[in-house]
Amino acid sequence: MRELQPDGRHRITRARRVAAIAAIATCLCSTALDAQIRGRPAARAPDAGWWFSGGAAAVILNDISDGATRSTWKFGSDPLWQMRGTLEKALDEATTIGLSAGYGVVDLSLSPMTYTAAKPPTSPELPQRCATGCDAQTQLWTLMGQFRSGGTSGFHTLFEAAGGVTGFRDLRVRADSAGAVGIPLGPTKGQYDLSGTLGAGFGYGLSSNLHLALVQEFGMGWHAKSDLPDGTGRTWRARTTRASLRFGFGSHR
Repeated sequence: MRELQPDGRHRITRARRVAAIAAIATCLCSTALDAQIRGRPAARAPDAGWWFSGGAAAVILNDISDGATRSTWKFGSDPLWQMRGTLEKALDEATTIGLSAGYGVVDLSLSPMTYTAAKPPTSPELPQRCATGCDAQTQLWTLMGQFRSGGTSGFHTLFEAAGGVTGFRDLRVRADSAGAVGIPLGPTKGQYDLSGTLGAGFGYGLSSNLHLALVQEFGMGWHAKSDLPDGTGRTWRARTTRASLRFGFGSHR
């Protein structure tokens, strides 16, 4: 009878095997139940290969000394409004490069600059009505290459850097109350200044291909230096707050 009874070590081995099988079964059941409760995760939408954005920009410009009109352009402390758009190529999920363009018609005032006999100006004088200063209007253009880096979904931060030109076209004395056409001032082709900006802000992804963005940027430009009085600087600075809606389309996969 003693030989028919299993050895104690065999009983321990069988018990360990049963315990291991029970543990594996419990784990599998728990995983299956958890999957049933949570459901299958949603498939991730393809990344956009291109981005288009449109929005508005509020620009505050400091004074600009302009030798072509013998005057200082004073834009005041109120924001100058621009429409702005971009077209960007996605490099990866959070990085794009592309072009940005802005346009707006803005008001300014002209204040004549003082010259000396040692360095007289070669540009024509301002019209008589602007001899002591006058109100004017110009088209404010921007065209820049842009680099952007930021998040892709939900609430995220972003960084932008851009460089290109800022143009001032069709500068003219502001039309009077009778509706007379304003007197053109300066070169007919306008003034184009080398300029650049750095900006940072926040974005929010409404979906994988639709984002809202709010950016604060600081910029600097270099105006033409010809016909400026001695000691007059040619650089100017700008502070811009932008809001835009970004649309993603296409795929780079």
